[in-house]
Amino acid sequence: MSLIEKLGLRALHCLDPEQAHDLSIRALAMGLVPLPGAPVTSDRLRRELAGLSLPNPVGLAAGYDKTPAPPPR
Repeated sequence: MSLIEKLGLRALHCLDPEQAHDLSIRALAMGLVPLPGAPVTSDRLRRELAGLSLPNPVGLAAGYDKTPAPPPR
């Protein structure tokens, strides 16, 4: 984990959980979060979901699906 990621997590942990959630959703919507490197793929990870062939399993942290993303300001 990079220094900027560590600082960002520390800042989010200082906020009220709802504020941290809102801030992180806004950062994702605005593209402020660095994208991960190349995805890890192998035949063992490949999944079929709703008729889609996915190179690896899909995951979503609890709570991130509770409300739509707010529009960027």
